[in-house]
Amino acid sequence: MADLDKVWTTVGSTGILNQVDLAKVTLHQSIIQLGTEIITQPPAATIAGLANLPSIQAVVRYNVTSVDGLFNSARFKYKLLLRCRGQVSANLIEVDLASGVEKQRIRFVSDNHNNFEEQFVLEDTGIQENSTPFDFVNKAYYVEATLTAPAVVIGHPAAISIIQISAPTTLH
Repeated sequence: MADLDKVWTTVGSTGILNQVDLAKVTLHQSIIQLGTEIITQPPAATIAGLANLPSIQAVVRYNVTSVDGLFNSARFKYKLLLRCRGQVSANLIEVDLASGVEKQRIRFVSDNHNNFEEQFVLEDTGIQENSTPFDFVNKAYYVEATLTAPAVVIGHPAAISIIQISAPTTLH
């Protein structure tokens, strides 16, 4: 397999949760899901009464480990891809091992779809054309994802199935 084809990949159900969030999520095969689905459609009056309920959130973190394909020597930008549904946000965070300072490398916000879809964002490097390569000797990396949903979900709740980081070459 060529290095450019190698990516860091994990499934939603392998993340680490804060203790307060453990009871808010369910894990099923590769999926982490916020809350439980209500399959049958309740009466319209019930739905209207639920509109003012507060939102709940669960935060899950994924440790990013070194993979050959993340060290692209050509022009590239890191890409964060999630297969998710509902309201999901995620940050790729870089932690300096010497100082402990954390830096957000990529910010992802889902399009809030009812069904699972692959969505991605490229690292915004501003004027600089390339991403700065990951440095696993001096830094550590993790993805912090937040699932958000109303306290009672009608239909499919926020969920993550797959997270992937790659270093595709930029197209000019």
